[in-house]
Amino acid sequence: MAARTQAAFWLTVAGLLAATLLRAGPLRDNRFHPDEALYAYFGRLIASDRDPLLASEVVDKPPLPLYLQALSLSILGGREVAANELAARLPNFFADSVNVALLCALARRLYGPKTATLAAWLYALSPFAILFAVTVFIDPLLTAFVMWGLWMSAANRLRRAALALALALATKQTALLFLPLALALSLSPSLPNSPAQALKRLLHNFLPFAIALGLTALLLFGWDTLRLSLGAPIGFWAQGYADNAPNRLIRSGEVLPRAFAWLDLLSYFTASPLLNITFAVGLPVLLVISFRRRSLPTLFDLITTFYLLIYLSAYWLLAFNVWDRYLVPVLPLALLLLARTLECLTELLQHFIGQRALHWLPYPTFYFLLPTSFFLLLLSSALTATRSGYPIGGDHGAYDGIDDVARYLNTLPEGTVLYDFWLSWQWRFYLFDGPAYVAWMPTPEALETDLRAFGRTSPRYLVAPSWESIAETQAAVAQAGFTLRPVYEAHRRDGSRSFVVYRVEGR
Repeated sequence: MAARTQAAFWLTVAGLLAATLLRAGPLRDNRFHPDEALYAYFGRLIASDRDPLLASEVVDKPPLPLYLQALSLSILGGREVAANELAARLPNFFADSVNVALLCALARRLYGPKTATLAAWLYALSPFAILFAVTVFIDPLLTAFVMWGLWMSAANRLRRAALALALALATKQTALLFLPLALALSLSPSLPNSPAQALKRLLHNFLPFAIALGLTALLLFGWDTLRLSLGAPIGFWAQGYADNAPNRLIRSGEVLPRAFAWLDLLSYFTASPLLNITFAVGLPVLLVISFRRRSLPTLFDLITTFYLLIYLSAYWLLAFNVWDRYLVPVLPLALLLLARTLECLTELLQHFIGQRALHWLPYPTFYFLLPTSFFLLLLSSALTATRSGYPIGGDHGAYDGIDDVARYLNTLPEGTVLYDFWLSWQWRFYLFDGPAYVAWMPTPEALETDLRAFGRTSPRYLVAPSWESIAETQAAVAQAGFTLRPVYEAHRRDGSRSFVVYRVEGR
């Protein structure tokens, strides 16, 4: 037993190191997705002390991740774009690496060291986890707090579990969806003798969660009230509801397209067709065995599966946006079930082949041979993810060169005006300390009007992405008596043109 425990420990440590190395590879490869740029801009506002309460901004998330970003930017940021990008990403990078250990701890508590080791490696090599760990999206940090809360609930440390879920709520409103699962896991020390006893224990266990979440809500709404008193246009909770609430069930014509879209995103949990098929076929087998055995570990198989089905069905059948980031918090739970499924199928294989036929395998079979085989199976997918080879997570090349454009624009004289139709959230981050004033133009007609009135008062520029047509913009500029002269080009990693900087000049 000691040898098995020691082997599991060192294999888990190796998985944690592998996770860190795999996530470090693409850490600086990509520029910011628009939403990432907006969150990072909020962090820069706080870190610079220009607007520490974000009273001038429309915010739809709780403040904890934004202040963590601000702390990272204060310590590691600077005037260089690359340094600020890296500083904004580091909180997620460390949180996702810790998720490997948290998943291992939860799995060990519920199932034992074999499942824990396998689950840790599955998460370490998951392309989905790798590609979100190097973004500024809030979901990896939320997942870390949720996993901590679930682990503490399973260990019956309810005060720590309540603290973890309170921090999760201060990170993103989605944390409330995991309260029922945390309460269910809090029954893990022993099965109740009757439904009435289970309900009584649940009500008793709910008390620390209610206190922690209530106090956190008071702090969050106190922060929001202060923002509103300083002129914030809307509260974060109201804005979050307006941005994300589906408000309707999906229509009949959306059922299959949305199902296929979500299944496509789910496939990147492993990006391995063989593992995905094995999971789809083996999970019902695991559930049947779990239902027949009715032990504490098998009960958790049923609880976790039921929770995931409810979670995924809600995002499928309610008109939420089909966004990959919504799946990040349930990724560890899905991989935990995959680990259980693989373990179950292995036991069935050993049973049907016979122990004597497997006697030649060196000890310990599970701790060396099986993890190694899964490592080899997933390694190709993990390495592809380190090259940003899957269409999930942040940007994968569309915004290459925007940092070069920002460096060019930051060399222009103070008072330069940059007209913008397409990149306002990115410019907030990339031109944060720059000399250019970004003037949002909702239509070409607005640009024409502005040029007629102010076009000759200061240097004026426009940046056009390669995927947008500027024909209407050029016509509006010409109508105002000006022309667009290209002065700088930026390119993607494949050599294609990404952005063109135009100077607006009088004819």
